[in-house]
Amino acid sequence: MSKLKMILLMGFVCLYSIKLQAQYIIEQIEYEIPINYELIPADKEFEDAADEARFFLQLPESKLKDAAQKEYGDIEIIKSTIYIDGDNFAVESSSQEDGKTTVILNHNKGLIYYVLWSQKKIYEMSAEDMAEIQKDADAVMQKMMANLPPEMKEQSQPAKQITATGRRMVKYGQRCSEYLLEDEQELMVIWASDDSMGLAKKAKSMSEKLAEIFPSMDEDEQDEWDLAAGKIPVEVRTFRLDAMDGAQMEIQAITRINQVNPPVEKFILPAEAVGFERSSFKDMMTQMQQMMQGMEED
Repeated sequence: MSKLKMILLMGFVCLYSIKLQAQYIIEQIEYEIPINYELIPADKEFEDAADEARFFLQLPESKLKDAAQKEYGDIEIIKSTIYIDGDNFAVESSSQEDGKTTVILNHNKGLIYYVLWSQKKIYEMSAEDMAEIQKDADAVMQKMMANLPPEMKEQSQPAKQITATGRRMVKYGQRCSEYLLEDEQELMVIWASDDSMGLAKKAKSMSEKLAEIFPSMDEDEQDEWDLAAGKIPVEVRTFRLDAMDGAQMEIQAITRINQVNPPVEKFILPAEAVGFERSSFKDMMTQMQQMMQGMEED
């Protein structure tokens, strides 16, 4: 799951999930490792692309990183801290590309603030904004479906199947079990721990609430929380089989979970950001679309 998708998904669902009172501070990292094929032994042969993916998925993370940095340079790591206190929600993230960003849910006003510190901008998103965006997305999808041949329209997406491998390992201080998912698009390894603090229950509640808010969304869409039901997906490795920009492995990891009350000031706009330029979330989406169109024309 991408950073922006995660932020908007969790934040917007929290807007409607006011009954589940829970307090957490969660630290997370996310990054992509380009595959260095020099890691493959000279005498190693693969049966197919999936067999090759399994080989790389089982390599130690440090080995993958060292080989990638040797060939491609530094790897950018997106670091995020998520604060949850009942119906209050905030995310602080930092990356080389976007710099520092902050997302704050203001439940009383029914707004989510997205702060881009490097640009000195604040984008405001309301439930009405999201409904309009969903409406536009539905129209685009219907147009795409209309142009598909009949046999493709009738195809249904099979439910993803996950298999416990029996392997166990300590990941970021959590005792985890390994699960493997294979389909035509990707191979995924999930290292999941038992949930002793109710975090998986909260994630399930958020997912169910999302389906209520956006009933037009694909009901078959499953993420790592659905696949490792009742557990915490501490580390997720994903190898895309259809990567257009070369083979890459996506890694997302929850590095720390504290079940404590977050500081109250995390859920209000920081004083130093009050004077920033303000725009709607729709404005931000329009700017992103214009930027993507400009890249396609170039």
